[in-house]
Amino acid sequence: MSVLATIYAPGKLLVSIVGRNQGDLVVETVKRAGARGGTVLLGRGTAENRILRLLCLGDTEKDLVLTLAPAGEMPAIIKALRDKGGPARKAPGIGFVIDVSGILRHILPGSGGPAPQPSITATGENMSAQASHQLICVIVNAGYADDVMNAARAAGATGGTIINARGTGREEDVKFFGITIVPEKEFLMVLAEKASAPDILEAIRRTPSLNEPGIGIAFCMDVESFFPLGRAAGQS
Repeated sequence: MSVLATIYAPGKLLVSIVGRNQGDLVVETVKRAGARGGTVLLGRGTAENRILRLLCLGDTEKDLVLTLAPAGEMPAIIKALRDKGGPARKAPGIGFVIDVSGILRHILPGSGGPAPQPSITATGENMSAQASHQLICVIVNAGYADDVMNAARAAGATGGTIINARGTGREEDVKFFGITIVPEKEFLMVLAEKASAPDILEAIRRTPSLNEPGIGIAFCMDVESFFPLGRAAGQS
């Protein structure tokens, strides 16, 4: 009997942001193109009206779909999403790709999959130089994401997506750091052009509501590609 082997191979993460209840159309499309599935998260958009009209995103409730795939399979998946005749044509929105240093996968020995990797190593050295956008991620206590988004917008951001989440701080962590860790969190994602990302991140850092220790953290990463989806893609 064949035994599954676990490997660690480079890959890509496709993030698709579409209207509420349209995430299943994205998952259906990416699976047809070879992806093994997708994870749908619920969020809300914060884009200004002009951007909403440009992307045909009239609602503020969003489905955020995460799709992991080997690097070689991602072009076909993106092509399927942007196909005007595919299921995702009814799900206007945006998509972008982030380089992933590795994905844990199960394969059958001798199936032709990549050889197991002995350790986790970073990849995508060339991607940073090619990236035109950056994804700014901010995790804050519940109720602060709108303040952060307002600061980001004042620095040039056109919008963002907020996802409700929760922290996992333990009681002993609270006592050790001397701050109150609020379980309810908000996860804000802001996609920005690479040239403007530092100013936006600095504006976020200076947000008055974030001056209190323990309110939140922020980080950013390069985005490999950025494109419209659905009817918005047809208008590009």
